[in-house]
Amino acid sequence: MPTDTTFDNSELLHSLISRQSLLANNRIQYIAYAAALATQNSTVLQRIKQQVGDINSLQFADIKHAVMRMAMTNNYYMAIQNLHLSHIKQSNALDLKPLHSLEIDDETAYYYACIAACMVNQGYSCLDGHVELLRSLNESDDAINAALRLTASIMAMAQADFISQYAQC
Repeated sequence: MPTDTTFDNSELLHSLISRQSLLANNRIQYIAYAAALATQNSTVLQRIKQQVGDINSLQFADIKHAVMRMAMTNNYYMAIQNLHLSHIKQSNALDLKPLHSLEIDDETAYYYACIAACMVNQGYSCLDGHVELLRSLNESDDAINAALRLTASIMAMAQADFISQYAQC
């Protein structure tokens, strides 16, 4: 019984990247790094660096903002929705700085990073909002779907890594 399926999932990610033509390389990097950072898995993060290359400090700042903001908002807004706290003002309830004050380098790529982090966090109400923002920036549903597939493959890499570690115990 093979104990390391991380490589199989890494190959899946490579296959998904090489077969798609809808996402520019920097958007693939934003998606992949955001998903890897949101999984909190250093092995996966190293695989992402190998597969999609290094990012610069401006890209990292954008991705970090996306992942950190989604870490707060995804859980909070899912809780508010499930608890039906309708009297709570939901618009910027966490008092986040406006996006324009964060000096985001690539707004479209930033929103792709947001949907990757939302998917990992299961923040589906936020995911829906970011998909609508991407559509308003003329991103196609096919491109958005490619981002979701990339994120799913990275989530599978993280799961495979966890299973591999368990098998070694």
